[in-house]
Amino acid sequence: MISVTNETSTDHCSIDHLVESGFGPDRHRLTVYRLRLAPPDPNLGFVARDGEEIVGTLRFWPVTVGPSTQALLLGPLAVAPECQGNGIGKQLVRHGLEQVTTAGWRLCLVVGGPNYYAPFGFEPAAPWGLALPGPVDMARFQVRSLGEAALNEELPSGNRMVQPWSWVRGGGLTRARRSRRLAA
Repeated sequence: MISVTNETSTDHCSIDHLVESGFGPDRHRLTVYRLRLAPPDPNLGFVARDGEEIVGTLRFWPVTVGPSTQALLLGPLAVAPECQGNGIGKQLVRHGLEQVTTAGWRLCLVVGGPNYYAPFGFEPAAPWGLALPGPVDMARFQVRSLGEAALNEELPSGNRMVQPWSWVRGGGLTRARRSRRLAA
């Protein structure tokens, strides 16, 4: 039986192995990795376990939309190859979205398959004017409101560039400086 729990510090090696097997060693070159500057937050990371073995992982990363709107970036989502097709990824996404909504987050973004994420309420981000700091297949860039508010209530007016948050010593998460240039 599969159980979904928050990740722990002892899970990081297993998580890294799953993510690398799913996305390859060059995954850090993807645009979404430009937004994952903070260390993983165990309150925003989930694992699927089959007994003691980790067979799936999902993390969320805090980002900023426009000048100050807080949001989460869903991913990476990875499932062990031998367990794919059994609903583990969907179980992780449902659980994760429930947890972050309960925690008070109000906006979530993802770069992933539209057919996979549409049943969870995601819709194309392009019509909402959202932009990422690098190349991305816009058909895969999606957004959804968490909770009951409509997207137009959650999104800032004007600038809708998605920016990373950064980790500052002793202070937790804070918005990265707008003047910071991200490497191409």
